[in-house]
Amino acid sequence: MHEEGDLLASSRIFGRLADPNGANNPLSQVLYGLALRHGWGVAPDPAGAVRYLTAALSSSASIEELALKAGIKKGGAAKGELVLAIFELANCFRHGWGVPKDPVAAKQYYETAANLGDADAMNEAAWCYLEGHGCKKDKYAAARYYRMAEKAGNKTIGNSWIWKEKYDGTGKK
Repeated sequence: MHEEGDLLASSRIFGRLADPNGANNPLSQVLYGLALRHGWGVAPDPAGAVRYLTAALSSSASIEELALKAGIKKGGAAKGELVLAIFELANCFRHGWGVPKDPVAAKQYYETAANLGDADAMNEAAWCYLEGHGCKKDKYAAARYYRMAEKAGNKTIGNSWIWKEKYDGTGKK
């Protein structure tokens, strides 16, 4: 329903399945949290989005099992949703959407999502290190994440400056 554009119906179903007092389905918690965060078929509710995204992450071990039971044949199918939830929580903490601003938490969530393969999170983690947002400024760490993002296909104009062998971590200077 969501992919067909029926956001109202899909969000209603996600909400029912995500209900902690009902089905408490972690995969639905991710999707309902995203619906609340972006206002897809529901009124935007940043604090509610944080609650559902956090609940999904606390149940992350069962998400893959649920995806397989739902008929998805290959492993790793739910990883994208989990990484997206982590990335969205980082944005919430960075901008104060539904939670107080917390630069340290934002950087940590961006870095976690980046290390799980999210190219957008790689760019954001790099920015955090470059600007000292939630951490000490570290151009080497920024370079590492910008290069990871580029290798993952996220080509952001202006990030190529960082391509220097001394930042490779190979010991070459």
